[in-house]
Amino acid sequence: MIDNDEDLSPYEVFEGTAWEAGLLKSILEDNDIEAIMKDASFAPWNLYPVRSGSVKVFVPFKDLENAQAIVKEYYTNMQQETSDDPES
Repeated sequence: MIDNDEDLSPYEVFEGTAWEAGLLKSILEDNDIEAIMKDASFAPWNLYPVRSGSVKVFVPFKDLENAQAIVKEYYTNMQQETSDDPES
């Protein structure tokens, strides 16, 4: 069965550091959800180095609901980890 164009349209589910986005992409793919990352801060006219650029994660519409549940759990775990960190 061939998916229609709407099912394959990419939807943003996350924006964060490259490390966070890479980890989330891996988690999504472990759950059989195809994900792509795009550097959101790249601009050819940016003459100054950026310490931590923003990266977005996209999933196809057909997987959006499942991906949003995973992203919600990911955010919850990130917040819990930050609150447990004695240096923060």
